Amino acid sequence: MVNLNESEAQTFQQILNGERLWSWPNGRLQLGQTFPDVTVINRLVRDGLLDQNYQPTSAGRAALLSWLQARSTNSVTSSAPISVTQRSSSPQGSPS
Repeated sequence: MVNLNESEAQTFQQILNGERLWSWPNGRLQLGQTFPDVTVINRLVRDGLLDQNYQPTSAGRAALLSWLQARSTNSVTSSAPISVTQRSSSPQGSPS
C-alpha cells in the first residue's frame, strides 16, 4: 500500500473529482485552475495510482481511501466533501 502525503492526496482527489491534467509546451502541468507539482504527478504515475493517461487506478482509489480514513482517525476535518468514486458522466449543472 502506498502512503500518500497531503499534497499527493489533494492532487489525486482533484483528478478523481473530474479535473483534467494538461501539459503545456513550457513543461508546466495544469490541473483545473492550479499547477500541481510535477514530482507529485510523476510519483502518482510511478506508484500506479494514475495510469499512463493520468487516469485514476483502483490502487489509487484505495490509497486515497486509506489516507482519508487515517486523516479522519486523527480528527482532522475537511471543509469539502471527498469521494473516491468516479463522478457521473452527467453534464455540469444538470440535476443528479
